[in-house]
This record gives sequence, C-alpha cells and structure tokens, in this order.
Amino acid sequence: MFSPYFLDLWNLFQPGLSEPAIPVHHNKQTLLLFWYQVSVDCVENIKLIVQNPHVTKNIAFNYILADHDDQDVVVFNRCMLPAYYGLLRLCCQQSRPFARQLAQHQNIQWAFKNITPYTTLYTAAIGELLKLMELFVCPSPGMSEQEQREVTLFKRTTLSLYLGLDPRVCWATLVAALRVLVQGPHDRLFVLANNGVPVLFQALHTLHVMYHEATACHVTGDLADLLSLALDLLRTCSAMQQVSQEARAAAAMLRTWPELGDTLRRLLTLLNTYVPPQVRLLCLDVLKELVTLQPRETVTSIVPLLASCHSTFLESSGLMTTGPYFPRRGQKGYPMKSAVRPQRPILQMFLHLSQLEASKGVDPEYDQSLLDFFLPYHRFVETVFRAAVGQNIVTQDLVNLSAMVSIEGIPLHIDLIPKLWLEVLEGDNAKEFGEFLRNSSYVTNCVSAVLLEERGYLNNPMVFRLFSLLVPKVGRQVLKESVTNLILSRAVSLVMSDSSGDVLKHARRITADLRATLLVLLVQKNSAICPGLSEYLDTLEAHCKESLGSEEEDATSVVAAKAVEEETSNGEKADDATSDNPPPKKLRGAEPESEDSSSGCATKAANQPAAVTDPETVQVMLETIKELRTVLAKHEQPCSSAMEAS
Repeated sequence: MFSPYFLDLWNLFQPGLSEPAIPVHHNKQTLLLFWYQVSVDCVENIKLIVQNPHVTKNIAFNYILADHDDQDVVVFNRCMLPAYYGLLRLCCQQSRPFARQLAQHQNIQWAFKNITPYTTLYTAAIGELLKLMELFVCPSPGMSEQEQREVTLFKRTTLSLYLGLDPRVCWATLVAALRVLVQGPHDRLFVLANNGVPVLFQALHTLHVMYHEATACHVTGDLADLLSLALDLLRTCSAMQQVSQEARAAAAMLRTWPELGDTLRRLLTLLNTYVPPQVRLLCLDVLKELVTLQPRETVTSIVPLLASCHSTFLESSGLMTTGPYFPRRGQKGYPMKSAVRPQRPILQMFLHLSQLEASKGVDPEYDQSLLDFFLPYHRFVETVFRAAVGQNIVTQDLVNLSAMVSIEGIPLHIDLIPKLWLEVLEGDNAKEFGEFLRNSSYVTNCVSAVLLEERGYLNNPMVFRLFSLLVPKVGRQVLKESVTNLILSRAVSLVMSDSSGDVLKHARRITADLRATLLVLLVQKNSAICPGLSEYLDTLEAHCKESLGSEEEDATSVVAAKAVEEETSNGEKADDATSDNPPPKKLRGAEPESEDSSSGCATKAANQPAAVTDPETVQVMLETIKELRTVLAKHEQPCSSAMEAS
C-alpha cells in the first residue's frame, strides 16, 4: 500500500527536508514519524530502502542542528531524532551491508559525539543510537576478515571518542557505550591503553555523590554497571601484565595516579548495610583487584582507614544504626529498592556480639545470611594482609586490624585471619610477627573472646593449633587469676555434671572445654588442678573407645550384610541362567508386599538410635584427652617432689 508512494516520499525528504537551510521544520518531523511508523513490523517497506542504492547512499545525510540551549530546537530534536534513528536501526537489522556502510558514515560519529552525551535531553534518541551501536559491533556468522577489521576500527574510533568525554558529567553515556563496545580482552586492552580505569573512577566520583543523595535511588544500576566494567578492566590488566605492554603501562599509570587514594575511600565507604549486595560485592572485588595490582600503594592507604573505623566501632560497644541490608533472622529477602541512606558515606562492615539474634547453629538460614554478608569482607582483609606480607610492609596497625576483624568473625567461626596468623608464625618472619601479636591489645582481646565466650571455635583444628602457639605468647596478659579460675571452672562443671556418658551427644562442647582447659594449663603451670579431672578423663576415654568400637562393629555388620545379599542375588542369577525354564514373572499382588517390606526396613532403620556425631570428632576428643593428660602429669610432678621433700 505504501510502495507506490515510496519514491514520492523520498523526493520530499531528499534533498528538500534534509538540507541545512531548514534544520527545524515540522513537516520534516511529521514525514520521519510517518516513515518510521509504516516501517515498523513491515519488512517490505524496509526493503524499499535497503534495496535502493540511491536511498542507502543518501539517507544518512540529514542535517541536524544541535543547539542544546535553544528550547525549540531541543523539543524538535526530541521528537524527530528517535524516529529517524529508529528508521536507520530497522534498515540495519534488515541489511548487514547497509549496517557496515552506515557505521563508517561521518554523521553517525557526529551523533555519538553531539547527541549521546545529553542523556537528560534526548533519552529516546540515545536509546536508538545505542541500539545502532550494538548492531554495528554484533558479530555475524561467516564474517570476513575485512568485516572484522571494519568492526575493530569502528570500536576503536568510538571508544576513543567516549573516553575523551568528561566522565564526571557524561558518566551515563560513558557507561552505556562501554557496555556495548567492550566485548573482549583486546577491547579492554585498548581501553586500558587510553586511561580507561582513571576515566571510570572519575565517573565513580559523580555517582558516589549522587548515590548518597536522598532522591538518587535510580543510579544503583549505573553504579553496578560502572563497577563491573572497572572490575573487568582490572582483571584483564592483572592477568596480562606479563604479555601485554598496554597492561603494564596501565598498571604503572595507576601507581602514580594522584586520585587513587580518593577512589579507594569512595569504594570503602560503599561497604555498609545501606548498599545493595550486588554493589557491595562488586566494590570488594574491585578493591581486591586494586590491592593485587598495586599492593604497596593500596595497603598503605587502606589499612589506617579500616583500622580507625573498626577501633571506633569496638570502643562504642557495637552501637550502630544498621540499614535494610543487614542480616536479620527470618528475613526472606532484601528490598528491591531502598530510599534509606546513611547521613554520610560510611564504612560499616562490623559485627558485635550484641547484634546477633541467635547463636551459631541455632538457625542455619540466619547463619548463612551472616556469612554471605561478612565473609567477602573478611576475604578482602585477608587479601590486604597477604599483600602486605608479600611486600614486607606488615605494621602494627595491620596486625591490630586483622585482630579486630578476627574478633568480629569469632561468633561466625570465620577462620581466615587465624589461618593467616598461623602461616606467618610458622614462616621465616615468625619472631618479628610474634612481637606484633604480643604488643597488640586486640590480639589479647581476641584470645579472651574465644576462651571465655566462644570455646566452640577451638573445635576448628587450625584455630586450636594457632592458639597453642599464640596463648603462650600473650597468655600472661590474658590469663589473669580471675580469668584462669573462670575457665578452669568449666573443667569443674564437666566433672560435676558427669557428662562423659553422653559423649556422642556433647562431643564438640566437651572437646572445646577440654581444649580451653589445656591452653590455660600450658601457661598457668601453678594453677590448682580440678580434683577428679584425671578420673573424669579416664571415664571419658573409655566411653570414646566404646563408641568407636560400636560404630566399627555396626560398619562391619553392614558390610557383611551387603556381601551376603550380593552372594544371594548372584546365586539366584546363576540358578536362573542354568535353568531351562524362563524366569518367573512377577505377580501384581507381590509388588505391594515388596514395597511394604522395604518400607518396614526403612522404618526399622529410622527407629534405631542415630549417631549424633562422627568418629572423627570422637577421635579428636581422644587426642585432646591424651594432650591434657600429659600436661596434668607435668603439673603433678612438682607437687609430688614437694611432698617428698617435706
């Protein structure tokens, strides 16, 4: 229906309405709107354009006046440009040769430069231009080498254009364009070589300010996109430093970039309970990559800030107003959007015992939500610590920071920091690091917190191994008489409660109390031994061996039963194979009987008393009993010698 009038419409548009003499004319606007509408979902009308060489050659020549201060021009362009660029998009979707030709046209690059930066003026037109950009860089099946070179040239030309914009003003355009144009490692290397990382971090400055404004909830998605782009660039830079000159140059430039410290502070102040998990985790990943790339420069900036924030929190006894993303018991999910903002940008990855709504092990879902929130941050602190060790720049502030983070991780049984300490104490720098630990009041607080409040943490073999080395170093500061008596009173409680008979039920609790007692006796060698402790250990050992023996017998009987069953089934198969008669068919009435018998076995097995703990835990308890006996024997020797002398 439209085809008979197509050339008439084209002759109206070109050259009459596309010349510079009439940049703003409502007939031009109306014509393009009509042309776009008759082309949507109508392939025939699109083919009229892409199959006409004269039209394809000249349709991109459309004079557009970009006077952004003239309100009439802005309103005209806001209505006309989406239709015009939408029409070009439809043609590109229909014809790959037309898309390649249009990608090289000067007016397209002009539109990218003069239209896309003004996101608040031309939202719909920019959307169409970005869709065109996607079509220009989209790989097609059977693409020739020449076409690949053209796509690469288009990417580099357009990337250079956008990387030259002011990122603090044109951050939205920059993020949107890079999401389209950066598709692989070669693209990322090109962006790195053109100062892409500093450009993105300058855009972060504006987004960081906007995010903390009460009405700026809509920038969360842009912030996540920007951080994702920066993370990909940093990972490429880190992975290809050995083989790429661009990556090495980018890393060297970051080392001397004067705004690196400000960028680190902005990223750190997005780690709080008011920031959605996606953004918070991206910030942590970006920070870890920066620490890996520039360990010396980043560690010296990060550690003082983190140490100051954690110290202030601990001194306030956990007084902190939490946001909507702090883990809460019974919380089914996070809010999709939240208008709640902190009064100022803050670091808030802290946890105090008073903030916990349940102890570990009471509510598995709550435990997991706490780990999901805090464990990534602890891993980041671990990365900072390892970077400092690798650069030989471990300081007292860093040790204090690791101790404070470890204290906050004790209720969650996070063992990353203890593992680090153990590695260093068993390494070449053990003596110097031991002095740092001995001089830190936070380390002594950490030891006290475990021995007095969270002895279950000692069930972790690596934590107990660390404390066996650590308690003798700092025990004098921790184990005052009152503290020692309080811990040893647990041994008295064990003896008085006679819980040795319930060894399977309370194995982990008993082992933790015994290990705490053992650590105290390693330091306080003159402490009064709990009367009856040796006899209690004898009884406990007997119950442990008995439980291990019964479990071995049960396992042997199960294996024997399976062997008999297999022999029986094999014998039946052999009888069936040697018999001349065909195997008997199963009767329908026999099927329920089989099901009943199997369910009866299952019910019987379910009614049997299940083992509350595993043999490995009982074995650990036996080893603890053995160590504690050795220490008790050393304590009794001086006593016996004194009695003989008297």
